[in-house]
Amino acid sequence: MIISHKHKYVFVGLPLAASTAISKELCQMYDGKPILSKHAIYQDFLKVATKEEKKYKVIACSRNPLDISVSQYTKMMNNANGNYSNGSLLRKNGGHIKQSEFELAQYFWKKKGSYDDFLKEFYKVPFDNFLSVTASYCQYVMRFDQLQEDFEKALLSCDIEPKRPLPIVNKTEKKGSYEDFFNSSNQKRALQVFGPYMLRHNIQFPTVWKQPKVSAWSKFLFSILANVRKFYWLNKSYRDTIPQKVYKELQEKYS
Repeated sequence: MIISHKHKYVFVGLPLAASTAISKELCQMYDGKPILSKHAIYQDFLKVATKEEKKYKVIACSRNPLDISVSQYTKMMNNANGNYSNGSLLRKNGGHIKQSEFELAQYFWKKKGSYDDFLKEFYKVPFDNFLSVTASYCQYVMRFDQLQEDFEKALLSCDIEPKRPLPIVNKTEKKGSYEDFFNSSNQKRALQVFGPYMLRHNIQFPTVWKQPKVSAWSKFLFSILANVRKFYWLNKSYRDTIPQKVYKELQEKYS
């Protein structure tokens, strides 16, 4: 999370949605400074904010969950930054990697699993993330797929004149578009997993999907789990973990 007392904004950095690039740029160019943890949610901020700080404008960045999923699969298969072979990064050791994800990575490396295998094994219930408990507080939510344009709009919404294009950092190594991973054969499973979230946040389905329809059961399960997840997210403290390299550097330089 980044705050600027000069410009009176708070940036909520959602996982896998350009939070590293945006956090770095806000600190370097727009008088931002890190507070709390990299992926602290706005409700974490409300617990410590002053009456004046609670009036600051809130911005965030969202990303298509299909893109998030492909990015996560690619990072896992490529062992990005050694995250999935370093036990010290597990949550139980103060890190940010789930035990289940760590073990699944080992399994997929041995099996050389495809994305369809990942879709089946990684997601047991409909997808959701912090955007669902963040969006209602935001004055502006950037879209990852139009990040350059939306970053400028986010700055302008905070009455800040953009100084330069947003530099891209921590980019996932993958070939082609995330839409290349989706087809008619995995459409049904992907709709069950991602469909309810995409409908809630007005995210378009891939054009390759013919007559996409999200089942009533998936919608119902998503709505039930939303309440459980909200309670868990608002009360869990695992976001205060060992900071990742770039965010740690920002904390040391700008806090």
